[in-house]
Amino acid sequence: MEAIKNSSIVKSLIPSETPQEPSETRKFLHDSTIDSLSVFGKAVNAINGNLASHGDNNITKEKARSYATDTEKVDKNEMSNSAAFANSAAGWAKEGNGVGVVLNTLGMLASGPIDRAKYHNG
Repeated sequence: MEAIKNSSIVKSLIPSETPQEPSETRKFLHDSTIDSLSVFGKAVNAINGNLASHGDNNITKEKARSYATDTEKVDKNEMSNSAAFANSAAGWAKEGNGVGVVLNTLGMLASGPIDRAKYHNG
């Protein structure tokens, strides 16, 4: 049970009961996504905050900038939520991060109907 509790996927989805101080990179990503109204931006912000609360600072500046850029594109209707999640899943796949691939693929699938309603008016 302890192994499950300490898994990356659980830490991504559930904040720590004893939050840690986030790294500068996690702070940057938080600040870049906190005001987003998109599904993608809200998901990035929530997962980033959860991981930061566990002291997980395993995110590069490049990856954080990519998330911030994609969030901005989605917010400006230059990219769909699904495309942003797909872009992120592909990036995590290149890095061999299975949790990142799974979470972003699920985000892509879940945001498809939202994007359809947004871009095709039902």
